[in-house]
Amino acid sequence: MNTTLPHDMEAEKGFLSSAMQDIRVIEKTIEKLTPEFFHFDSHKIIWNAISQMWLEKNPVDMLTVISFLRSSGELDRIGGDHYVSELYTIVYSSANWTSYFETIKDCMVRRKILSVCKRMMNDAVDRTKDPIELQEEASKDIVSMSSTRTEVKHIGEVLNSCINRWEEAAVTNGAVNRGHSSGFMKWDMATRGFRPRTLHIIAGAAKAGKTTSSLQMVTNSAFNDNVPVAVISMEMSAEELVDKYIAATSRIALSDLLDGKLKNEDHKKLSAAINKSSKLPIYIVDEASMTVAQFKARCRRLVTEQKVEIIMVDYAQLMEASGDPKNREREVAEVSRTAKIISKELNVCIVLLAQLNENGSVRESRTFYMDCDSFTKVIPDEEKRDDPYAYIMHVTHNRHGGTPMIPFKFIKHQARFEEQI
Repeated sequence: MNTTLPHDMEAEKGFLSSAMQDIRVIEKTIEKLTPEFFHFDSHKIIWNAISQMWLEKNPVDMLTVISFLRSSGELDRIGGDHYVSELYTIVYSSANWTSYFETIKDCMVRRKILSVCKRMMNDAVDRTKDPIELQEEASKDIVSMSSTRTEVKHIGEVLNSCINRWEEAAVTNGAVNRGHSSGFMKWDMATRGFRPRTLHIIAGAAKAGKTTSSLQMVTNSAFNDNVPVAVISMEMSAEELVDKYIAATSRIALSDLLDGKLKNEDHKKLSAAINKSSKLPIYIVDEASMTVAQFKARCRRLVTEQKVEIIMVDYAQLMEASGDPKNREREVAEVSRTAKIISKELNVCIVLLAQLNENGSVRESRTFYMDCDSFTKVIPDEEKRDDPYAYIMHVTHNRHGGTPMIPFKFIKHQARFEEQI
């Protein structure tokens, strides 16, 4: 850590010279380049001056930069007017500015990595700091290094991109604008499926099918399209989840599987389900409890290491937030908001399960609707009270479509749902 930080003085000089010679260099880099790109304080000051002059629509060249620095009292700090003159003449042409830019950017990234590593080392030896918070901060620092500044686009450029997507939608019957399939056609059509940067909340009363249906939906994406998915479970164990998954996939009665009473024809179906499933990118995180900080850190690891695209969380009210534990509504609101932020930050789809109270309302939080892209209730079909296995998936909130009531049939012995077409 005591070695000289990566830098290239000549590249920094060459870029600043190019910027003073050709205003187009400033126009193309003003939104990307910050003072931290420069290692030397004098160069940071000069770039700040150039940026401010350009933003104020003042002419930028050697003489105007000198005048600006003099009036702001910073000319002596950077070495006087002769230093600006030296910068201006260091290259004869701005033609190679992109090379200078990439060089100083490369050095900046390396300095940033070293800075993060140094801070992580210092924090790691501080025994007063919570290790979970340390992991979260470290993960966030690493992810932030790959992020870029917001790119400003003219509407014409955006329109060209949209037109191409609209044309592809016409050819593919809208498939280009849909995410990964849940296997339930009507739900996919309403919500547009599991798309990146979205949060879907699936809610139900205790032991009323929300976990079984959600597990079936996310694993359908893995089973049918080989999409990497993860299930973070704080309610059921990994073994219980796999029991349900295999029963639903193989169409074998769950009770027969657990009691070891398989029929002859079941063995072939079970073998096929095991062979197929053992190779699928399905990852299970079996946790008795989890804090919001742990949740964020776990999601980052799943995305970084397993490349998951869909993360199911069972369920929101079991997660511990950082607020007052006596204020459960505020705590659950933090969980909901965090899930939405994580979906956008990591470019994944989050499926967050929630529990309904006896009246069919969302328990402890009214903020789900503000955060989610869709909210689906798994409830008994009141019009078919004589059939205990008739259910409705009611999409009560949807940012991207309608709010249909989708009839489903619960095949209890196989722990799976079937959509009623």
